[in-house]
Amino acid sequence: MSRTHSSRPAAGVAAALLAVGIWAGWVPVTRFAVLTRLAPADIAALRFATAGLVLLPLFALHYREVPWRRPWPLLAMLVGAGVPYFLLFAYGLRLANSGQGGVLGPGATGAIAALLAWAALGERPRARRLAGLAVTAAGVATVVLHDVLAGGTRLAGFALILGASCGWASYTVASRALMMRPVMNAATVAVLNAIAFVPAYLGLGGGARLAAVPIAELALQAFYQGILAAVVALIAFAFAIRQLGAVVAAGFAPLSPVLVAVFGWLLLGDTLDLATTAGLAAVAAGVVIANSDSRAARPEPSAP
Repeated sequence: MSRTHSSRPAAGVAAALLAVGIWAGWVPVTRFAVLTRLAPADIAALRFATAGLVLLPLFALHYREVPWRRPWPLLAMLVGAGVPYFLLFAYGLRLANSGQGGVLGPGATGAIAALLAWAALGERPRARRLAGLAVTAAGVATVVLHDVLAGGTRLAGFALILGASCGWASYTVASRALMMRPVMNAATVAVLNAIAFVPAYLGLGGGARLAAVPIAELALQAFYQGILAAVVALIAFAFAIRQLGAVVAAGFAPLSPVLVAVFGWLLLGDTLDLATTAGLAAVAAGVVIANSDSRAARPEPSAP
């Protein structure tokens, strides 16, 4: 086996961990914004306008690489990682705290992506991976059931975040099917979402709302949302998908809930109840089990 071939899994794992680390901070940063001065639509505009402007030159030079003749997986990619995904998750975080958002977001994504990849791409998960995903799903169910027994006050937020997770799982599988270069994957998502959303947002008075927010808060959100989360992390995650496959790449996502909960506690004072703690433990255990089979981590053939 050549050094280049043998290094692919390691490079994919490193890229997946970088993306997970950035997204772990994304949840409390977004929750802080939606609980203070910014609405989800405001943050979405900052995210995609910033990322779109940064990546527009690249997109303009290489737009022919976009698989325009495959509209359905392209649409799934654009919606699954675009404005609809962001709005669902951000509105959900108005009701769910950081730990719950971490469990129901990245915690659920791996299981949903595995089912979609099996149906759409034929990436049948091995028995150990199925066992890990089942443990992860049990952690998600623990958080939801606890809220149901407590009166269901956060179920609407949970449903929104789970809807966002379905979108992200669709993005994961569509990215695997299209096999675009990671940087063009991120550029396509950012630029086309910016074109579709930002003009309408500004036309409805969004610019005036942003003008009333302190510049430091706008700069924080623009940098974290538009550069780190929408560009750096998306490129890293798309690269991981190419190197590891959709199911293995998505399997790293449940690592982030533990970090999400820690960051949410440190930055926002979000406390952890027993059910959320159990859910975090389950999704962390699930990803360890799912990725403990070395055969599952072998990279699939890359597109030319």
